[in-house]
Amino acid sequence: MICLVLAGIIIIYAVRFMPTRKRMGADEYFGKLSEDELAVVVEDRVAEERAVWIDDRIYVDYSLVRSDLNPRFHWDESEGLMLFTTALEVYEIAPGSDSCTVDGHEQDADHVIVKEMGDRMYLSLEFLSQHSDFTYEVLEDPARLVVTFGSRTVTMVPVKKGTAVRYRGGIKSPILTEVSKNTEVVLLQQLETWSEVSTPDGYVGYLKNDCLGEPVLTERDSVYTGPEYTSLSVDGRLNLVWHQIDLKEMNNNFAEDTANMSGVNVISPTWYFLADNEGAVDSFADASYVEKAHAAGLQVWALISNFSENVSTATLLASRQARKKVQEYLVAQAAEIGFDGINIDFEGIVESAGYDYVQFMRELSILCRKEGLFLSVDVPVPMDFSRHYDREELGVVCDYVIMMGYDEHYAGSDIVGSVASLNFERTGIANMLREVPKEKVVSAIPFYTRLWYTETYADGTTNVTSRALGMGQAWDTLEENGVTAVWDDSAEQPYGEWTNAEGLFCQLWLEDDSTVAERASLVKENDLGGIAAWVLGNELDYVWKVISENIE
Repeated sequence: MICLVLAGIIIIYAVRFMPTRKRMGADEYFGKLSEDELAVVVEDRVAEERAVWIDDRIYVDYSLVRSDLNPRFHWDESEGLMLFTTALEVYEIAPGSDSCTVDGHEQDADHVIVKEMGDRMYLSLEFLSQHSDFTYEVLEDPARLVVTFGSRTVTMVPVKKGTAVRYRGGIKSPILTEVSKNTEVVLLQQLETWSEVSTPDGYVGYLKNDCLGEPVLTERDSVYTGPEYTSLSVDGRLNLVWHQIDLKEMNNNFAEDTANMSGVNVISPTWYFLADNEGAVDSFADASYVEKAHAAGLQVWALISNFSENVSTATLLASRQARKKVQEYLVAQAAEIGFDGINIDFEGIVESAGYDYVQFMRELSILCRKEGLFLSVDVPVPMDFSRHYDREELGVVCDYVIMMGYDEHYAGSDIVGSVASLNFERTGIANMLREVPKEKVVSAIPFYTRLWYTETYADGTTNVTSRALGMGQAWDTLEENGVTAVWDDSAEQPYGEWTNAEGLFCQLWLEDDSTVAERASLVKENDLGGIAAWVLGNELDYVWKVISENIE
């Protein structure tokens, strides 16, 4: 009887406290593979996409290349070509071909680079790895491709004794793989008793903390040395103002419009407009304007916008020929008209067009780099819904990335508020700096505000409209209505409100010397590349001195 009791106790102890030796099957962890497939592990995750063996070579699903491995490989549906863009060249690769075209010259390869299989595209791993910053290892049982990126900071930790890596933290979780003493694993997160790690053979699982040594922050070296993405910069900080040109005759107002301006080193006239989906461009450009600007010590960066009802920016960007037409036209205009740089102001880019938009900027950057032209781009304040602008990549290919720090509340919005509260701008800058090097970040500030009208109906519903006012107009409007501005702590701006003769509730947030100074000081505090302002003519004269004093 005693023996039976002891046996029962031992069984209970074993069930509760002995580690399980059960293993998780490869099919369960990596997913079931067909005969020619390989699972792909990218750093610390198993990708849904596969690699395949074709003619004794490994090819990787293009959708994985695009999302994780190297987004500079770009499938151009309009041409039926795989494009690969570097700092100085665009490779054109036709599916099924063992050659590619670079700047019009054909280059032979010893194998087919791009394979088309059904509705999926696959890229040669050999070619891909030659042009990407990663290393890889091919392992068996199961067949898998383990990819490790260069140029990353990771936390490495040595294993103190041979042990099992488990699927979850806990001795009852199934075993994924084993690691031997002195194996170095990547530490992903450390919990109280267990740590999540990534193993050299492509598993992400858990080890007990008492099996691990001291973690070491390690910077991996880059494994890819392609053409350098060189950038231009102005002397000191960029101080740019946009100059709105709606008619060619308005170029004649240069001297008058800039008479009271000081401290500015770049002026950006709004000269160019996308005209159709095929890449035609309308122009108000004027060489004499450039001559006058240069004589005044100013660089000229010509702006091109996409504000035309006749243009689908997404359609244009999806066409390589349309992209090339715009790009080549702008660069040719720089040579003809004499301006120093190009400012891209494509707004309202839908998420589905983000991929082609970034490719447009890559391609244009090559032409600008070769011709010594400044390339800047205007982007909205970072938000989740504008992630597809890929500010990180723009920060690589462009000389300056200008954050339009306004339109927190915008025309057409039914939510009333400041065009740009100070915290909106601070947060925007902080988020930009997570993606773009500080020396390339430019903070664009508003020389305008919005006068909001709220109409309240008998049933309690409301209708909100607004109109834009320049700085002087805003203060004049308060005076005309006998309103004294008060300080709005939330927006950190002067604020006024009143009910007008039509019974509409009016609200106005304003700019003054203190708000301009605060906006400009953010440039210095964050050591940014510079400041920009929209738009010349809407300012009060004191802004130039205030900006200059606070950005340096």
